[in-house]
Formats: sequence, structure tokens, C-alpha cells
Amino acid sequence: MKALRLGVNIDHVATLRQLRAGTVDYPNIIEARDLAVRGGADQITIHLRGDRRHIQEKDLGDLARERGAVLLNLEMAPTSEMVSQALRAKPDIVCIVPEKREELTTEGGIDVIANRVLIEGCISQFRRAKIKTSLFIEGAPEQIKGSRDLGVDAIELHTGKYSLSRGDERKKILDHLFKAAELGHEAGLKIHAGHGLDYENVRPILKMPHLEELNIGHSIVCRSVMVGLFQAVKEMKVIVTGGSSGSRP
Repeated sequence: MKALRLGVNIDHVATLRQLRAGTVDYPNIIEARDLAVRGGADQITIHLRGDRRHIQEKDLGDLARERGAVLLNLEMAPTSEMVSQALRAKPDIVCIVPEKREELTTEGGIDVIANRVLIEGCISQFRRAKIKTSLFIEGAPEQIKGSRDLGVDAIELHTGKYSLSRGDERKKILDHLFKAAELGHEAGLKIHAGHGLDYENVRPILKMPHLEELNIGHSIVCRSVMVGLFQAVKEMKVIVTGGSSGSRP
């Protein structure tokens, strides 16, 4: 069984900086990356959005040039602008996500069926550049089949609805995600998951079959305000690797 990979999304480190509308250069994105890696991050995840509300082109370029041994995962919408950015930076993996300018955060998975031609054009360029690809999707069987047909390396199951639910509804969504993971694995896809996960609700997700990667950001950056980024990542890493001392104080 492969060790579960923890991807730490540092978008909201950049959000703090961008609140000053480009007039400050802190907090430093490379320092944040280094602290996250020291805390146990196996991968750094960033989302370069069309509205540039947090991560900027310079951040992507800096992280790509100075990545060291850690993997770099770029989340992006399937647009020609973002394809150009990705081909220039050459991250280890690109995760294609839906994007709406008015949303607070990504609200759901991309519709692989409705956007097949657009996504296929992106994937073909990434394949030629030897960049791995994943699709951020809901766990519906037709979305999984569509992802398989497009030839991507992985799917990232959207856990946002799970994170917002409670009680019986949460159990129902969790069961749906587990079945989606099984279907994805049977289709030959690597299984990733993420969105809205925190230090408590991540625990049931760890039982997801065939899970290889989790991407977690907001809760870790929020925790870092209290304990620092190194410690916040370390606490999450202990939880996802099955340690007993990962509970928040």
C-alpha cells in the first residue's frame, strides 16, 4: 500500500499578501513552501485563477524554478491562458478545475462530459509536454468514465459537499465518494481527494479505498495563524499518516 501523499495548498498565504493590493511582498510564497515541506508536505498545490485573487504568475514561476524535491500541483481552469502558463512553468501535475469569477471558492467538480472538447485540447498539450493531468470531479459514474476516456492520470474527488454536510447526509455522501473511488480505480485512474477538509472531517476520508493523495489548504493556513505553518502542516501530516498525536490542542 502506497503512503498517502499530503498536498498543501498555499493559495491563502498569497491571499493575505494580495489584501494589500500588490503594495507588499509578504508573506513570502517560497518561505511558505519551505515551511510546509519541513512540516511534512509531499506536494505544494496552488490555483492560478483568472481573477488573480491570490496566486500570481510570479508565484507560479518562482515555485516552478525553486521547487526542490517537492512536487508542484497546479490547479487551473481549461483556458488557453492557463494552458500557456502551465506549459511555461511545467509543474509536475495539472489539475483541471471549473472556475467562476463570482464564487468564493471552487464550488464543485468540472463537468467532463459538457467540456470534453475543451479539456481534451488541454490534456493533449500537457501530454506532449510530459505533464501529468488530473480532473477535479464529482463522483458520478459518467464523470469517472469520461475522465477515463480522456486518458488523464488521476481524478480528484470533490469533498466539498461532504465537508459541509452533517449526520446521515454526511454518511450518505461519504458512501458515494467511496463508491466513486472504487469505480475510478477499476477504470485505471489514480484517486485523489480534496476541498473543505480540516483536522477533524479528514479522518473518515482517510478510509477511502485506493486513496493516494489529499489536497488541503484553507484549514491548514487558518491553523497556521495560531501555531505557525510548520506546526500546522505537521499536525495534519500526523493525522493523514495515521499517527496518534495529530489532534489539535
